[in-house]
Amino acid sequence: MSKAGFTWFLLGVESQSKTTLDSFHKGTKPEDAATAVKLLKQNGIFSQATCIVGNRHDTAESIKELRFFMHDIDPDIAIFMVLTPFPGTDLYEEAKSTCWIEDYNWANYDMVHATMPTNTLTKAQVQHELSECYRSFYGSPSRLLKGFFAKNKVKRRVYRYMARQGVIRQLETIV
Repeated sequence: MSKAGFTWFLLGVESQSKTTLDSFHKGTKPEDAATAVKLLKQNGIFSQATCIVGNRHDTAESIKELRFFMHDIDPDIAIFMVLTPFPGTDLYEEAKSTCWIEDYNWANYDMVHATMPTNTLTKAQVQHELSECYRSFYGSPSRLLKGFFAKNKVKRRVYRYMARQGVIRQLETIV
């Protein structure tokens, strides 16, 4: 891929839990994500990993494990999103029929605003856990400095853009 000109690769990591990956019908194992990030880095390709918080079985502990997992596999950037029941999906039909949805304001259906609780977390707690994911991943001065001065041009540009825009601070203000 590097020889073909790939510079950026988005990985749908989703979760560190095999059970959750199976429920999402991913067909992957957590170690697949770790291998992929390692191979991308070895070949100078920027790795962006996306994860989902707020599935029905998520707990504060399982989301904490996700944060540790993301630190361990160490993608160039991590994007954490809240599980959102978009109309027309099986998730929406299931969530609607079980009265799981607590927010029908369509403006909040952006994968950043929690619209549903989990079995153990309130909607507000899911939102807090999302902020904790970002704070945990990007809160390290060494990670930010490595990104800001990275040899990989894409990584360097992304981190500088995020710093200029105050992206992490803005995510923390979402209620």
